[in-house]
Amino acid sequence: MVIFNKMKITAVIAEFNPFHKGHKYIIDKAREETEADIILVLMSGNFVQRGEPAIFDMGVRAETALKNGADFIFELPPFIALSSAEGFASGGVALLNKLGADSMVFGSECADISALSATACILSDESPGFKNVLQKHLRSGDPFPAAREAAVKACIHDNFSLNSANLREILHEPNNILALEYLKALKKTGSMITPHTVRRINSSYHDEAQMTAFPAPSSEGRNPGSLYCAESLRNLIFSKNIDPFDSFSGLPSEAFLKSIINAMEYKGAVHRDSLTAILLYKLLSDDLLACLEKAAVPHDLIKRIINNRNFSGTFSEFCSLLKTRNITFTAVSRHLLHMILNMDYASLPLLRMINNTDYIRLLGFSRSAEGFFPELRKRSGLMILSNSSDIKAYFKEQPSAAARLKTHLRIDQTHAILKYDSSGNRDCQQKRKQHPLLPEISRRLIIS
Repeated sequence: MVIFNKMKITAVIAEFNPFHKGHKYIIDKAREETEADIILVLMSGNFVQRGEPAIFDMGVRAETALKNGADFIFELPPFIALSSAEGFASGGVALLNKLGADSMVFGSECADISALSATACILSDESPGFKNVLQKHLRSGDPFPAAREAAVKACIHDNFSLNSANLREILHEPNNILALEYLKALKKTGSMITPHTVRRINSSYHDEAQMTAFPAPSSEGRNPGSLYCAESLRNLIFSKNIDPFDSFSGLPSEAFLKSIINAMEYKGAVHRDSLTAILLYKLLSDDLLACLEKAAVPHDLIKRIINNRNFSGTFSEFCSLLKTRNITFTAVSRHLLHMILNMDYASLPLLRMINNTDYIRLLGFSRSAEGFFPELRKRSGLMILSNSSDIKAYFKEQPSAAARLKTHLRIDQTHAILKYDSSGNRDCQQKRKQHPLLPEISRRLIIS
């Protein structure tokens, strides 16, 4: 018999873009290390933090995760999923607080929760000494990462969790950086969630691409250092240089394998350059400046965009043209996507959007965890939207907040449009007739 009032909820914030064996590894480790009753995943929807469409629809990614150990999949709203690392972490933690999570598990290269927590405290507190050293190094011309490292070093004192050697790794490796943002958000909100970290291996890191993975479980009979990397898998799928039955063997999801096969045969996988036609149209529109200001694009970037509005290359090439020392390729991509999707960050800044969020979309749950759902709904401080009836009820009960949910649904549906092939391929035309575009509000709840 399950004692619901002692239900242990462990949360994972993820993109699963695409889901691979490393993701299964972290779900299994999360359950094992926290002795969780349920694994709750807060997953980015149809657009991801790198400023691009997810390779597959969120339904396919959610179903695969449910078949590989997750119990509940909730959608991380697009206004959070498409923000900086700080916004992504702050928004995710705020939602987990409202959902009543007990623990959260995230990957890091460091895998030392004490060292990560100590560093996060220094960064959160921003003591006078920290600020003085930071400003001194910035005034001398040091880039921000180097100035921040010097400021943290000055505040280490007798903290035995930190030293100069591990501090450099903590502050510069991509998953450590996101882990620090999670820990800062937990501290800032006074959260009762207990953080845990699992080691990740960083095989290569560039501005445009994070090549990160988990070690392969030794039970598979492979070298423990083998990498399962979402970035490399996406590249293989785009190049059609992959055998899905080999690369994804052991991940039981027929829908997932079908998506990979369809992607290779019918261009069903979408990527950043799937946005090119929409971008070029927006650049030529009369209201370009208004759209950029509505999306709260930085003024310097607005000038660069307008000065290059007659550009005729791809979305990726435009990002490369616009990036500078102070604004990365990924940040440019995010800002352009905010503009393309007509997202409003000007009238309601991200922090207020996070604080005002009172709903969350449930994408699916496992049959084995179905009995926990009533208690999860009772514990949650958010209105859980699992079907069209819930969404319509929300529109009726919260008319003043309905505009944001409508924007959310419109953004999710945009992904389906991007999947459509414009090459005139007859097979694709036939496929469109067989699978017409459905309203996002009618999305089917996945029970696996």
